[in-house]
Amino acid sequence: MKDKLKRFLLILFLVIGTFYLFFHGLALAKGVLAPLFLAVILAMMLAPVSNWLEGKGVKRGWAALLSDLVFFLFVVGVFWAVGMEVQKLTSQWPSIQDRLSDKFGQVESFVEENSGFSLDNPFSQGSPQGEGEQASRGGENRGSSQQTSGDGKAQQASDSGGGSSGISVKSILTTVASRLFGSLSAILLITVYIFFMLLYRRRFYQAVLKFVPGDKQEEGKQVLSEIVKDARQYLVGNLILVAALSVIYAIGFSVSGMGSPFTTAFLVGVLSLVPYVGNIVGGAIALAIAFATTGDLNAVWIVLGTIAVAQFVESYLIEPYLVGNRIKVNPLFTIIAVVVGSAVWGIIGMIVFLPLFSFIKAVADHVPMLKPLGYTIGSEGAKE
Repeated sequence: MKDKLKRFLLILFLVIGTFYLFFHGLALAKGVLAPLFLAVILAMMLAPVSNWLEGKGVKRGWAALLSDLVFFLFVVGVFWAVGMEVQKLTSQWPSIQDRLSDKFGQVESFVEENSGFSLDNPFSQGSPQGEGEQASRGGENRGSSQQTSGDGKAQQASDSGGGSSGISVKSILTTVASRLFGSLSAILLITVYIFFMLLYRRRFYQAVLKFVPGDKQEEGKQVLSEIVKDARQYLVGNLILVAALSVIYAIGFSVSGMGSPFTTAFLVGVLSLVPYVGNIVGGAIALAIAFATTGDLNAVWIVLGTIAVAQFVESYLIEPYLVGNRIKVNPLFTIIAVVVGSAVWGIIGMIVFLPLFSFIKAVADHVPMLKPLGYTIGSEGAKE
């Protein structure tokens, strides 16, 4: 009995240790593997474009280059537009800060009148007079020169503290902008990967089939075809989803009068790519920007109503009729894929790991030993 227990504990330890080392290794290799895996999925989506160009008589190298160039210009354009809007929001921050300070002051007065508690206004410009009086009371028995010095220090502290909120937020926005442009190097690397994957895609296809036994060649081709189809359907479906939601958000956000409505609409639409979590985060960002740029609760209600309409359209129109079942992974493993992907590769992992789980399912469905795993991950008969 003790030997069986020891053996069980040893196997359990080895399994846990193997999983830990595997995912820890993936996290350490994020800079190499994350762009590579993302490039593989994007190359699958761009392959039909390259095939179409080749069918029109364009040589394979030029077809791959043109397909890749379209993707690169699209991404650069998106980054440029977002960067300009972030810069615009940064320049408008002082007026936004004043507006938020007034609104928070009203909330502060209401809380003090009804509960007796005092709140600190994070957007306040400070109160030099009050701090000067406090410094004066603390040093009333000292010399006038010491009092003046104390008042000067209080004034300096007030100015420093009053501007800390604005400086902090402006620095955050500036950092976001710099990171957006800094990410272009990673985009360039992904673009290079995509070009060579499109150029040598038939070689890679044949190389994978060489691992399949001769009597299983047809089944191997079927698995590869299914993987490519799932990846392509996933990406194209998501593009349709982002485009449709961005249009709905842009209309509603423009009506609300919030700042940067089109960029915010696109950002919230892109965040919808992240299952379950993305819509919550995107909605929170939109509400925060609406309140910060307008200071009007009516604008917040309009944005909230727009989000509700968009979610209704996504759930009952876009998903069932336009996008369909984009990926055959049940909700439990969808959440697991998002959580694990986020822990290992961040935002890229949250997007990439879901089609990776679909690839695993496609392979498992055609390997007798792994069929239970494919059935567990899949969504077929999930309600049974």
